[in-house]
Parts: sequence; structure tokens; C-alpha cells
Amino acid sequence: MNVRSTPWRKASDDQFTGPRDGAATPQDCFDWLSFHRVWGTLPDADLGAIAQALQLRPMPADTHVYQLDQRPEGLYLLRWGTVEIYRRSPIGKSHIRYRSAGDLLGYVPLATGDPDAVYRASAIALSAGELWFLPAADYTRLVEEHPAIQQVLSRLLAQDLADFADRTAREQLRIQALQAYLQPIPAETEWIGSSKAAHKLAQQAKDAAQSLQPIVFQAAAGSGKTFLAGWIHGQSAIADHPFAELDCAALSQANLGTHGGDRLTDVLFGRMGDAADGNGDGHLGILALLERGTLLLDNVQYLTPEVGDRLVHYLQTGEVIPNAPVGTVPVPTQSWVRLVLAAPSRFALPGGDALTLKLASLPQRKQDIPAFAAAFLTRFCQSRPPLTLDPADLRRLISYDYPGNLAELAGILKRAVVMTPPEQSVIPEQVLWSVQSAKNAFRIDLLNEVPWLRGFLLSRWWPERLWWLVMALFIPVTLLGFIGPQNRGDSLTLHLFWAWWWPGYLFLFAFVGRVWCAVCPFMITGEWVRRLSLWIWPRELLPWPTRWLNRWGAWVLFGGFLLIYLWEKLWDLPHHADLSSWLLLAITAGAVVGSVIYERRVWCRYLCPISGMNGMFAKLSMVELRSTQQVCGSQCQTFGCYRGSDATLPTVTAALPTEGQATGGCPLYSHPAQLRDNRDCVLCMTCLKACPHRSVQVNLRFPASDLLDDHQGFGAEVALMFLLLGGVLMHHSQRILGFLGGEQIVLDADHLAIALPVVTGLLSLPALIAYGIHRIARRLDADLPPFSTTAYIFLPFTLAANLAHYIPSAITEAGDVLPVLGRSLNSLVNSLVNSLGIPSSDVLAAAFGPAAIHLPSLTWSAEVATFLQGVTLLSALAFSFYPLRRITRRSWRSTLPYSLCLVALTVFLFWLMVYSPMLWY
Repeated sequence: MNVRSTPWRKASDDQFTGPRDGAATPQDCFDWLSFHRVWGTLPDADLGAIAQALQLRPMPADTHVYQLDQRPEGLYLLRWGTVEIYRRSPIGKSHIRYRSAGDLLGYVPLATGDPDAVYRASAIALSAGELWFLPAADYTRLVEEHPAIQQVLSRLLAQDLADFADRTAREQLRIQALQAYLQPIPAETEWIGSSKAAHKLAQQAKDAAQSLQPIVFQAAAGSGKTFLAGWIHGQSAIADHPFAELDCAALSQANLGTHGGDRLTDVLFGRMGDAADGNGDGHLGILALLERGTLLLDNVQYLTPEVGDRLVHYLQTGEVIPNAPVGTVPVPTQSWVRLVLAAPSRFALPGGDALTLKLASLPQRKQDIPAFAAAFLTRFCQSRPPLTLDPADLRRLISYDYPGNLAELAGILKRAVVMTPPEQSVIPEQVLWSVQSAKNAFRIDLLNEVPWLRGFLLSRWWPERLWWLVMALFIPVTLLGFIGPQNRGDSLTLHLFWAWWWPGYLFLFAFVGRVWCAVCPFMITGEWVRRLSLWIWPRELLPWPTRWLNRWGAWVLFGGFLLIYLWEKLWDLPHHADLSSWLLLAITAGAVVGSVIYERRVWCRYLCPISGMNGMFAKLSMVELRSTQQVCGSQCQTFGCYRGSDATLPTVTAALPTEGQATGGCPLYSHPAQLRDNRDCVLCMTCLKACPHRSVQVNLRFPASDLLDDHQGFGAEVALMFLLLGGVLMHHSQRILGFLGGEQIVLDADHLAIALPVVTGLLSLPALIAYGIHRIARRLDADLPPFSTTAYIFLPFTLAANLAHYIPSAITEAGDVLPVLGRSLNSLVNSLVNSLGIPSSDVLAAAFGPAAIHLPSLTWSAEVATFLQGVTLLSALAFSFYPLRRITRRSWRSTLPYSLCLVALTVFLFWLMVYSPMLWY
């Protein structure tokens, strides 16, 4: 499409190169005047007098000949070129008329004879040209000496005054008709935003401002179409003319006009009146009313092909064809309005040659939200003290998805400014109640709610200094397993491992997930040995064989836990201190080997049996570590939380001096923004220490949230879960065998032929039952998710069953830690002095008295343990139905087999543990 050239387009300054015919003489002027349509009617004597007085002046393009309210200097006769007469109005620059070669300019104030008269409009050169100038004094003299000149001017004056009055009346009607569509032109000249999308759009907008081609916006609602179109208009050559917007959706074809036609075309193109009713229904459309300027047509997807064709015709010819009554030929109106067409999806102007600009939605340019927020707050706080955003609230704004784009952000901040008391300088969190990311629903960031927690987790106390305390306990307790007493009642190693660590460890999963992994002695030993080995032998550690580990690592972990269970049951680990210590050393050895060969903590992420259980049960935790993905993606350039970096200057106000620390990156190679569940986060807080933007969050959430929304399970983890549930059956094997009539069966290392298959069967039984239930449920509803997904409904029960198993140990044994410590030390000292040949049977008792052995204890009865076991199992049952519905997303009828299975499992575990007359050991 060839967009026509317009007579009002700005010309370049180098168009004028001087008089076309060289220096003009009075004879040239006389000849030129004698052929003029107005001046040629005068006698030769009058023309000669005028020719003698005229002066030739150049007229560069885009310069004013005279301006509004200026006193007249003389008359201007346009030799060649184009001049526009205009004046300012409430809607911008209002055109009055054009002047071309031979027209007289600036004579009205002089012709009135009023010495104080001024120009009532302005005249500007639209192209380079030449003017014949007659000074005011010469004009007065010529009029007195040649009355015929005054007669000519009087006729011109009368015509111009009539035209001016008519134009003024039309201008008033035009202003009234356009009020509903006019938009303010943005005063900002600087572009807001520093993202790639913002830079690209800014360059496209600047290019568009240099042209007067039509523009097509691909932009969603609220993405700033009006602002951008107004900005382009304000930077273009037609910035002095009005800018208007018309929403095609508000005037769709369902909204009919008074004549039963399309109201949209009536508003856009206008309607001719019917001669039969006195032309009373006729009116101009917005294109004719604007005359020149910019019109933004929003939601052009509502335009019919017929309307599109009419717009293309307008762009090609400049003719606005109004709607006309039947039998009436429409009379076109000329207009020079630039069109900007906007649609939420891709839109091609039929047969048109237009500039296309794609406006990214606000969620696609999160990096620009701080700049937009600052700009909006500056705008909305003009009548009150300025307000700022707390860093947590800014992160909240960045993490929100903004269905309404920029318009929604502006509305949120405008409401926040109104709701913030005048005496406050920071917007309170309460007024941002509508800003809630779907991922942060029902979550509370503890780092904001508990102020001291951030400082503690950023300090060296977490976790490095706590490592020393853990190792100060782990090393002697492990050694005591080898050199101390071996029976359960006297061994501190067995007491701490089975009566303290296991029940406390399982209990913490529901609250803080894998927090133990941050201070795990196995990992600490591996880290210390790694540092020592690198100091002795500096080298590059190997990268992880990630592909192999992702495929087989979880199955190696499962096999390791299976071996631990068989070792525990067949060799009776809970009652042999040295074997328990060997177990601790075996796991520690795996951590050391992995640490000295591979970078970071490959053992902790992929191979450690205890870590695999931790990651699985951590999904049930009420605490999670996450980050604001939008902050990480839009503001972070170093990614120090993942790959490590030097110290980085914090970008938040009132930052702590310990933020933005130098770190080696996440030890498990997990980026907090990519965490989908708690499995691969050990809460070491490396990411929190490294982040200079406060993107990291430690959230309090609904328990088991990881299982509720699009959880992705896999076979090895499901196998481990059922192995742990089978471990509960293994622990209570004697009661189960007794119920089945197999009391005589002995399950130990001396009877491997019978013990190994029995124990393996007990460990496998939960998986077989669950898979059978799933097959039955799939027969009732074939749309149920696969077994690897639905199996996780048993995860809360697996944790509850294991915790219930260890509750009696915690209730009836854990409080005896001081007497056990005394007896363990007493036995150790006795063994030492006896080995030295000192005749003493009880050195510790002789030195400190009976109190050294009979220290105070705090334990409860077995009835309390039984009660807590029952509460634990019933709580797991009550909690499991909600995950069942969320995981399967099916009706109660479809999930009935699972529901019955959960009830049966509860009844069975009640019988197995609550009503058992004896403790598990």
C-alpha cells in the first residue's frame, strides 16, 4: 500500500536553496502581481507602487511567519511554498486553513486599523518557500495613496472573517464531540525499563515516531498500548495535533446505531443526514473530527472485513466515506489522521503496509517491575509525602503474575497509596492484599516474619560452627560403640542412636524437612577430608556422571537401604553397639569417597540411603526453601547461589552486611528457583548467603504441599517408600509370625535359609498390596494417574508408621540418658583400669559415689507411648484423604479402593503396635 504524502508533513530544512529565479527585481514583482487572480485586477499604477515597496524574503521550512498575539510587522504575500494558519485549542493544534502561492498573510490586524490589534492565529511554513514582504509603514502609505488597494483588502477581510467565525463554531462542536476519545500525550521522554524487551520496544517506538506509517500493536489488555501510542505520537512530527483512542470492543456490532446500522462505523466514519428530515441525524466521525493527529483503534479483532476494507481505502486515499441513508451517495471527507491498530493476538492489516510492534506482557518483563513501580509511586504521591516499597513487598510484586498487566500494577499501587496513612513512608504489607502469587498461596516467609532468623541463617553459626558441636558428639559416640558396653541398657551409642536420633529425626520431618542434612556428621566428615586432601594434593575434582546417576543412583540408594534393613534385622543392630558403629562408619566412608573424587556432594544427592529417605519425607514438611523465580530471572546476573561467585553488593535497601556472600554454590547443584519439591534441598542456606536480591524464601506452608500440585514421582523413590513401610512390618515380625502360627521361626543370621526370604517378603508386602489396590481402582476408573503418582498417598502413613514404631523408645528410654551415660563411662573406666592391672571392680563408683551411676532420669510409662502411637496413626489417616483427592483428582467413588486400603492399614497398624503386649525390642 502506498500511503499518500500529506501537505502538512514536515519538510527538511535543506529544501530551500534561495530564490528560484535569482534576485528578484521590481519588474519581476510587477509581472508576478499582474498575473495574480486578486492583484491582477488593480491598475498598473497601483501594481507598480506595490512592486516598488515589496521586499523578497526566504521562508525556511518549519518556521513561523508570525505567531498568535504578536503585533503585525507588515503584510506577507506568498510567492511560492505552503503555509498553515492554525491556533491552539483544548484538543491541541487546530487547523484553520492553508495558504499557497499568491495568498496574502497577516493583513487582518492591519486592515482593521486598530493600532493595538494582534494576530489571532499563527502561521507556520510547512515547506520551504519565498515571501514578498510589505512593511506596515509602507502599507499605510500605499492605502492612503491608492484607495483601490484598500477595497481589495476589505473584500479579503470580509471573506476571512466569515471563514474564521465558521471555523470557530465548528471547532467548538469538534471539541465537544472528541472529548470522550481524547487521551493525554505522555510527558515522559525517558523510556521506563531496562529489560531486553523494553530496549527492543523503545527502539521500535523511536523508529515509528520518525515515520507516519500506520502501526499495528500486538498487545494484551493492560499492556500499555495507550501510553505507547501516545508516546510515539508525542515524539512525532504531528505532536501538536490531538491523540485519541477508540475501543472497538465497546462499539462492537452488537451495539447498533440509531438507523439499525453498525454504531462502530457511525462513530469511526460518521453518518450523513437524511435530506427528508432536515439533515438532523448527520454527524462527523472521529476520523473527520480529528482532521490530523493520531487515532488508536483498540481491539481491532472486532472489525468486520468490510470495515477493514474501508480503513485501507482511507489509508490509501485519505478519504473518509461516511455511512449514508439508502439511496444517498456518500460525500467523502478529507483527513490526515495516523492510525494505530491494536489487537491481543497477531493482526495483519488487509493489504496494508504497516509497522508492527509486539508489546510483551508484564509477566514477560519482570525485570522492569521495580522501575514501573517507582514511576507509578512518583505519579500517585504528588499530593502526599513520597512512599517506598519494602524489599519483601517488591519481591511480592515481582512474583505476582499480573493477569491485567501494567494496568493492574498501576491499580494495585494507586490503591496502596490511598490506603497508606500519611505519616508512613513505607507501604505496609496489608494494603497489598491482592498481590499473591499462586506459588506463594498459603505460605508465610519466615525470614520476614521472624526478623532474627535471617541474621542467624546468614551467620557462620549456620551451619559451619554447628558442625563442630555435632562432630564433638558424633566421634566419641561412634568410638564408644567399639570400646564401650555392648548391651542396650548400658551403651550410650545404642541409646542415642535408637532412642534419641531415630524418633527425633522422624518427628522433625513433618516440620523442618531435611534440616538434619545441613549438620549431618557423614557429610561433615566428607567435607573435612576433601579440604584436607585438596590442601595436600591440589587438583580438579571430577564432575558428576549426572546421566548415569539420574538413571541408576536412586536404585543404588534403594539397594543400600535394603542392605541396612537386612543387617539390622538379621544381626540385631539395635542391641549390638559395635555393629551400629560399623553402620555409621560405612555411611561415613561413602561420603568420604564421594567427596574426594567428585565435586560438591554427590553422595548426599544421589547415593546416601539416609539422604534418600530424608528427601522423600521432606516432601511432607511444613517448611520449604524456595526463591522468587521472577526475581532470579529478571535481576540476577551472577547465579552465585547455583554455581558460586565472589561477594556481591546487595541490591536491597537496609541490607544486612552478611548478604551477598562469596560462596562455592549449592552443594547439591540445585537452583532455588527450580526447586519443585524439598527432595534436593538440604537447607544449608548457601543460596540465602549468596543472594544479593533477597529472592530466597524460607516459607511456612501447608503440610505435604509438594504432593498436591503436579507432583512428579519415580519408581525408585516409590520402591523406597514401600520398603520403609515394609520395615515397620519387619520390626514387628514376631507378632505377625505369631498371629500366623509361626512362633518357632527364628529370624537371625544363624538361620539365613528361612530368615532371609521371610524378611524380604515382609519388606515387599506393602508394595504388592498397594499395587493390587491400584489395579482394582484402575478397573473402576481407567483415568486414574499411574501407580508411580498415586502411590504417594501412602507417604504420610509411611512416616507415621515409622514414627509410631519408635515412640515407645523415646517415651520409655530417652529420659534415661544420664544414667546410661554414667553406666557407659563407668564400664569404660572399669575396662581401662582392669586392662592396666589395677584391682578395682568399680573405680567410678568409688570415686564419685552411687550418684555417679544412679543419675536422675525422666521417662513415661508404656501407656503414654501407646496413646501417642494411636494419635499418630489416626492423624495420618485423617490427613491422607485430602492428598488422595488432590493427587488423583478423581471422585470419591473412583478412589474408594484406596480409601478402604488406608482404613484397613490403620486398623492393622493399631493391632500391630497399639495393642501389642510387648515393646518392639
